[in-house]
Amino acid sequence: GETARFILEKTDVSGKRTVILCGKGNNGGDGFVVARLLAKAGANVTVVLVQGAPAGALAKQAYDKMTKEIAIVTARGAEKTVRGAEILVDAVFGFGFRGALPGPAAAALQWANDSKAALRVAVDLPSGVECDTGAADPSSFRADYTVTFTALKAAHAVYPGAAFAGRTVVRNVGIRQSLVEMLPHETATVSLNDVKPLFPRRKRDGHKGDFGRLLMLCGSVGMAGACIMAARAALRGGVGLLELAVPHALYPIVAAAVPEAVFTLYDVNEGLEAQIEAALSRADACLVGCGLGTAPYAARILETVLRGARCPLVLDADALNLLAVSPDRLMDVRAPVTVTPHPGEMARLTEKDVAAVQADRIQTAKEFTARYHAVTVLKGAGTVVAEPKGDVRINTTGNPGMARGGSGDVLAGLLASFAAQGMEPFAAAWAAVCIHGAAGDRAAKAFSEQSVLPTDLIETLPKVFLELEKR
Repeated sequence: GETARFILEKTDVSGKRTVILCGKGNNGGDGFVVARLLAKAGANVTVVLVQGAPAGALAKQAYDKMTKEIAIVTARGAEKTVRGAEILVDAVFGFGFRGALPGPAAAALQWANDSKAALRVAVDLPSGVECDTGAADPSSFRADYTVTFTALKAAHAVYPGAAFAGRTVVRNVGIRQSLVEMLPHETATVSLNDVKPLFPRRKRDGHKGDFGRLLMLCGSVGMAGACIMAARAALRGGVGLLELAVPHALYPIVAAAVPEAVFTLYDVNEGLEAQIEAALSRADACLVGCGLGTAPYAARILETVLRGARCPLVLDADALNLLAVSPDRLMDVRAPVTVTPHPGEMARLTEKDVAAVQADRIQTAKEFTARYHAVTVLKGAGTVVAEPKGDVRINTTGNPGMARGGSGDVLAGLLASFAAQGMEPFAAAWAAVCIHGAAGDRAAKAFSEQSVLPTDLIETLPKVFLELEKR
């Protein structure tokens, strides 16, 4: 009923050629209900039985309630009807679907995808998409809208499935929110509302020491910008003290761009390890990567940190490329570790190819987390954040305008800032991802997806924190 109501809110259905693709299970049963309600509202409805007659009591009941003006056809002769639809509703497979689409269903869904329908709506989930993983058969239904009930599922936010789902609309069907919250949510989506409780009001008499000290081992000649963006994002994230350890040659550039920081300047040949160890002993969290480069001295910095850190560590960018030579080094680290790979870095860390990483992003992140006991942030549209106990968060903020070099540096700085302020690593990770995406959404609104820059994200962070403080 909710799907039909949604369609009626969206468009005038009277006289429109409306095709409902129905499976034989409960999802098909929902399709029969939609058909009856749209026909009642004046639509010209055809039901296509993609898998033959309904099976199961509820589906049969809904089938029998359909009125005689609804045309019912099997998939075999339905190609022309499907291609000519003005409204298309997909009710073939629901949350139970796994694997590849069977031939007849794949053919019918392909006709639907080839049609020029004005409005395309999926019930629960586009057919061909796996609920728990977001994996999708290439012939999955391409929806403008997916109407689901009670709560977002992983596949509504995880790609490639989310690309087939279009915009997901959550309709409540009378299940109390308190009951929904009691369900075990190993995989849950994250929006800005979920982040608010993590940011209590600051103490009126707080001083800089109360808000943590972050050590950043970032930047190299030719890649000062990555260090600067991460540093500025960390400061906007609220850290009390920021210490940047950079090579002498970088000091004039970085000091001018980040006047709030204090500096440790190192010589890449002499006394490097001792300086890093001293800086680490003062830190509440440490970020390594962001333009560090992969020169032999950078590898020595990473080794020193992995061996000596006792505070939470965030490993990004070049730290991950250096780590990929031998990821098992993570097993000996005595501090909590968060890694923030994009799909290419994750492929190097796991010796998979990028396509395999992207085909099941949740499983990839969960496996890495389980093996190395590190919080894993697998970046990309619908960023996946996994922690060793098995909980997963899928981000719902952000936009394609953020696909630019430098966005990851902003995220790493923000995440490390929260960790330094004492936020538990998993929460710091998903909160940073969500806030980073929310800043991207607000910046894209101001500057366009085409033109928004990572530096714009940093300048937009205060707007997001204002919203969080206003609650």
